[in-house]
Amino acid sequence: MDKPLYSICVPNLNMGNTLVEALTSVLSQLDSSFEVVVIDDGSTDDSLEKLEGLKEIFPNLRTKYLDRNPSRTLAETRNISVKEARGEYCLLHIDCDDIWEPYILEFVKVFHSIEKLLNENVLLCGHQVNMGKREFLLEHGPYKYGHMVEDRDMWYRFGLLGKYIPIDHVVFRHRMPLSRKQRLQKKYLLTGKILSDEIRAGNRFGFYLTNLWRDYMKHSLELRIYKVLIYPVCLVRAKRLGPIKNMDQLTDWNEIKSRAREQNGTVFEIFSKRGSSFDSSILSPQGKWIFSHKAAEASISRMPSGL
Repeated sequence: MDKPLYSICVPNLNMGNTLVEALTSVLSQLDSSFEVVVIDDGSTDDSLEKLEGLKEIFPNLRTKYLDRNPSRTLAETRNISVKEARGEYCLLHIDCDDIWEPYILEFVKVFHSIEKLLNENVLLCGHQVNMGKREFLLEHGPYKYGHMVEDRDMWYRFGLLGKYIPIDHVVFRHRMPLSRKQRLQKKYLLTGKILSDEIRAGNRFGFYLTNLWRDYMKHSLELRIYKVLIYPVCLVRAKRLGPIKNMDQLTDWNEIKSRAREQNGTVFEIFSKRGSSFDSSILSPQGKWIFSHKAAEASISRMPSGL
């Protein structure tokens, strides 16, 4: 295929039971200016077989298969996907357990309108989808840390540059249910990695115990006991990896986030707050509805049938 203009960067690890439906929902709405790059992080299920099957159907699907490295974080895998991308622009956070309604192209049109309005490189952050120029992303990151703050850290760094543009809109993706094995992996394996990141962020054991007590209604007794038992292992891992900053505790991040949200909003508000008007004629009637409403105001299931 010719060099694409856009790359959708997708990580995968043992999501064989959801990736066909998830990737099909994305690939079926794209034209030849897009590619989807899937970085498989050493899956041991049938992911590779299913990915090869999808490549026979969708020529704009590319894959890179990595040997499994338990110490490699999701942030590192996402970075590999950006480096492997051939497009001028990258779309991020579209994953193998998400079903996407057919409005990704509408999001891209909105991005380019904002890019033209601001006349500069920006990271546009929608609900579960981010977009920016590939070289711009690589120049400033994109991801540094592991499982707890990799996205917030990236937003923070772009926010310091004045390049973080949050946009509010109706969410047009939904997450697929996980298998029992995947739920257990997320519950226990990811819990350990997140705890390590919390320790690296400077949270001490007393703070951790306080959170366990405060959140006792959210987690089972089994999981809370598990968290206490694995603390020493997570402490060793945290010391080996070194400290990180906890974005939730950084006053300047909270200020940057609040200021960015006040200065932006829906695409119509982004334009009006800068003394301009958004040309909604570039969008379909469905796209106009999605990007004129906020996520808290409406859901995709409530889109008027007559549009």
